[in-house]
Amino acid sequence: MRSLFRLALLLPLAACSGAGGWSKPGVPPATAAHDYAECRHSAELAVRRDSDIDTDILATRGQDWGRLGALQAKRDDYADSNNARSGDIVERCMMGKGYTTAG
Repeated sequence: MRSLFRLALLLPLAACSGAGGWSKPGVPPATAAHDYAECRHSAELAVRRDSDIDTDILATRGQDWGRLGALQAKRDDYADSNNARSGDIVERCMMGKGYTTAG
C-alpha cells in the first residue's frame, strides 16, 4: 500500500518532461532538464516523510473511513496536499537556481 501511495504521489511529477516549463537565458535545454530533475528529486525527498505518515494513517483508519464512505476523499486530500507541497518545493528550487517559468 505504501508503494502504491508513493506512486500516486510521484506520477504527476514524472509526467512532466524536460524542464517543466522553466527557462534561464543562456542555459541549454539539457542543463535545464537536469536542474529540474534535481529539484523534483529534492521535492520527493522532502515530502516522503509526510507521505509515509499519510500511508500509516490510511492503514490505521482506512476501515473506519471506508465504512463512512470517506476513504477515497481522505486519499485524495493527502495526495493533493503532498502534490501541492512538492510543487511549491520544485518552484522555489528552480527560482533559486535562477529559472523563470516560460508561461
